Amino acid sequence: MLSVIVSWIYISIVCVLIGIGILSLFSNMEFSLIYYFVAGIVGITVYVEYFSIFGKIGACAHIVLFVAALLAGYMKRGRIKSLWLAYRPFVCSWEGFFYCCFILFIAYFTSRGEFHTDTNIYHAAAIRIYEEYGLVKGIGNLQLHYAYNSSYLAFVAIFSLNWLFGRSLHTTTGFLEVIMCLYAFHGLKGFKRHENHVTDMMRIGILFYTLVNVTRSMSPATDYATMYFVFFIITAWCENLLEGGSNLTRYCLLSVAAVFTATFKFSACLLGLIVLYPAFCLIRDKKWKKIGAYLFSGCIILCPFLVRNYLISGWLLYPFEGIDIFNTVWKIPKEYLLHDARQIKVWGRCLYDVGKIDMPVSEWFPIWWEHQFRYEKMFLGAAALGAILQFVLSVGRIRRRQKIRLPLAVLHLAIWVNIAVWFFEAPFIRYGLAFLFAVIMIAVGDYMSVENRGFGSIVTGGLVFCIIVSVSPYWDQYVTDAGVFVKQSMREPYYIVQQDYDRGSMEGCEINGNIIYYATGGEINSYHVFPGTCYRHMLERSTLIGDTIAEGFRAR
Repeated sequence: MLSVIVSWIYISIVCVLIGIGILSLFSNMEFSLIYYFVAGIVGITVYVEYFSIFGKIGACAHIVLFVAALLAGYMKRGRIKSLWLAYRPFVCSWEGFFYCCFILFIAYFTSRGEFHTDTNIYHAAAIRIYEEYGLVKGIGNLQLHYAYNSSYLAFVAIFSLNWLFGRSLHTTTGFLEVIMCLYAFHGLKGFKRHENHVTDMMRIGILFYTLVNVTRSMSPATDYATMYFVFFIITAWCENLLEGGSNLTRYCLLSVAAVFTATFKFSACLLGLIVLYPAFCLIRDKKWKKIGAYLFSGCIILCPFLVRNYLISGWLLYPFEGIDIFNTVWKIPKEYLLHDARQIKVWGRCLYDVGKIDMPVSEWFPIWWEHQFRYEKMFLGAAALGAILQFVLSVGRIRRRQKIRLPLAVLHLAIWVNIAVWFFEAPFIRYGLAFLFAVIMIAVGDYMSVENRGFGSIVTGGLVFCIIVSVSPYWDQYVTDAGVFVKQSMREPYYIVQQDYDRGSMEGCEINGNIIYYATGGEINSYHVFPGTCYRHMLERSTLIGDTIAEGFRAR
């Protein structure tokens, strides 16, 4: 736990300093602390992606980052002072004491626990690639998962600090949990004085989501980071509209953050539809310089992600075959890409057979539904009820001839388009959890924010009651899991140093004088040996481009 907390303090300082420097480029206005954290995460991640194209993420990359943070802190020391004066009262208060207890609570889970299945399959090994080479051309041929290229793993790699400690830290998911939950707790303080509770319910959604993943807080899983950013963007969007005066600069920055979130996991790319509202406003007001600045920011964010995609897989967007414009020696063969894309879909639909990829919805939906746990079915039912509740409330507004708020309409569009794509492409619940939570929380918050009377209040009140009942088993499942986990893990010796990555059984195979490893005991592509693959058949169908690993891999 101690190493986790020290790591978080250091990450916080670097992120806030970098975030202050970045946001000062866009506006002279002051932002709440969470905006500086998020801006820092975005800036650091993009920097690491660029750096990784040219070299490994080790001491040199970290020193450059640290110097940049110091320079930003020195140049914006006035902003830092004002932040300190604003938040200092919480340090020595009961609220501050509660925050410290919560940080210790999350640190406990981040110091030990279970790794996400995909962390053992490829997350940890991909972080090791960042540390050893930055990137390796065609590494996706060795294992297709490497080609997914989540930028979140770049953020994990820069704070892994393996070059300093001789072992890799993996504390960033817990760090995201802490800053997002403290953001939620701090906002919920004003619950009683808020006229509208949509944002409050989204804040509670963040806390619910943390409960779902808390036993895997130490796992650098790309799903978790993506969903936290989705939660933040939706919550901050609602906060800006309903509590913050609908500031256009914040809408623009959140739209840039949505573009960034797509580089965490491309399945969340359609959250970027929220950009429609600030784009409309800027074009209407003819603010061409600001339009150029935000477009340039989006390009800066996407550029290293796309370049890395090209170098790792030979495709611009893997595993999407629609853009097939490159023909490189390290390109993953199209048939492998198609098989991988189809496998993702059929596994999401619980079919587990790529031969069933063309099965119509009417046939695969019952199979998918039966494979969900009872508490998951209840949760999905709550989401459906939330959609009905929102529809009923919207009809009531139309009948009362209330003005439609365009920012909220655009947000709903982005949420529902993402849910539709999630459902028809790969409906693993964890892939779309933040969007499903958003449907429930926004609807309930909307209900709490309007005057309910007459027969309509009976209908909407009944829907809210059914939603609460439907969500309860989901909440109860993870509370029980967390309680059992604490009871079983208290004697584990991780109060000083964090639990290390799992060690799998690996054997080596020589290719052109280089040893390449493959897993022999379960799907654990060990961080501790490099380079490696979970699947021997992928190793057998690939080879080195030249005589060294640094030259890259290609298909045989």
